[in-house]
Amino acid sequence: MKPFHVVNFSEIGSTNERVKAALASGHTEGYVVRAQVQTGGYGRQGRLWTSPEGGLYQSMLLRPKCDVAQLPTLGFVMALSIRAALLRLASLPHDAVRIKWPNDVLVGDDKIAGISMEVSSGGVCMGMGVNVFHPAETSDLLFDGRYQPAFFSDMAVGYTEQGQIAFGNGYTFDKKQDAIAAVGDAIISAFAQCYPVWLSNGFAPFKREFVSCSYLMGKKVSMQLLNGDVIVEGLACGVDDNGCLLVDDGTTVHAVNSGEAHVIF
Repeated sequence: MKPFHVVNFSEIGSTNERVKAALASGHTEGYVVRAQVQTGGYGRQGRLWTSPEGGLYQSMLLRPKCDVAQLPTLGFVMALSIRAALLRLASLPHDAVRIKWPNDVLVGDDKIAGISMEVSSGGVCMGMGVNVFHPAETSDLLFDGRYQPAFFSDMAVGYTEQGQIAFGNGYTFDKKQDAIAAVGDAIISAFAQCYPVWLSNGFAPFKREFVSCSYLMGKKVSMQLLNGDVIVEGLACGVDDNGCLLVDDGTTVHAVNSGEAHVIF
């Protein structure tokens, strides 16, 4: 594939919509749209994603040559890439950031990043939002009522004696936007290493890592459709090579490939 090329906007309706328009016009793989603010952002399954200044909002144009059945696991690989980038930039231990199946990125029980993936015009639009800095009004940040937001700045950002922004790994920046761009670039770099492996081998090479950082493993979950209908309840015990969540109801291990996972306390 060609190297990724980032186009920056101070404000845009939706980075996803810009990438989907580029897909429709035949744009080549590797185009990335990044914005400081989105006025019409959305996440997985079209949920509203409020996008005030302080977060990373970027979408990638991909044209993977693979079996259609393999596509859903590409979002899992992106979640792993986001996690790897955050851990590296923050110099944090392995268990500081986890992934809730299928691709929510969590710190503790709070959400720091989300991913949307849409097949469009013969390609894929891979969108992501990461909470880097607190917005001016935290109440402006909406996560569809399911999570409280977590912020990278609470995990890994300090300031030097000269007033520069300092990441945990020692990188320093004069401006918040430069720091946010560094987060976006680190995610692209991590994904660029994983993407060719996924194209050649599917999800199998990533399964062990995904399970090791899974938020759900060992927890009792209720797998539900969007309308609230329960698919299965039981213990989350792994994922298979196709990225299905394995849920043991005490009699049978079910491979679930869709729905929302709700932890039963």
